[in-house]
Amino acid sequence: MATQFSMLGIINAALASQGMDEIVSLNDGTPEYRVLARNWPSIVEAELEDGAYNFARKHAELLTRTDGKFGFDDAYLLPLTVLHVRRLWLLEGDQRVEPDWTQDGTHVHLDGVDGCHIEYVEAAEPDLWSANFVRGVQFRLEAVIARSMKEEAGDAAALEQQAEIHFQRARTNSSKSRSPRQPYRPGRFADARFGRGT
Repeated sequence: MATQFSMLGIINAALASQGMDEIVSLNDGTPEYRVLARNWPSIVEAELEDGAYNFARKHAELLTRTDGKFGFDDAYLLPLTVLHVRRLWLLEGDQRVEPDWTQDGTHVHLDGVDGCHIEYVEAAEPDLWSANFVRGVQFRLEAVIARSMKEEAGDAAALEQQAEIHFQRARTNSSKSRSPRQPYRPGRFADARFGRGT
């Protein structure tokens, strides 16, 4: 079975590597969590965009409601395979509405009593969120800690370089895992149109 990664685990790995106390749960209110959680989406989204990864992006409609937290009235249980929610929206008639929302380890929190739709990155298969991708995210988070919490710009720059090395490895492995495209093979209509008479 493949190693399963989580947002909490990756954040804690970054904190532990920087000699800081790990957090107990997502949204625990500590300054460390707030800083890293605010940077998490931009780090992940930027690398997903730059790397053109072969990760599975999925859609789900969430209906299992509970009371929300963090100033939101409603919360919806995430599928177990969700590592990162990319987008969230509500359907009002034919219109797609994008409300304010936040994600913790198990739920998305928003104001919306009739369920919601999400697009997410799945972490269920061995080739999704590879170890190199996760290490890249971890090093980027460590760079955030070094720069914003420890005020060590030199260390932050070195950590950014480490992140880029791991992201480059992850990009290479992801591109290798794509199935090769079949070369163009003309069909009988192309043969008839462009072929020479026999």
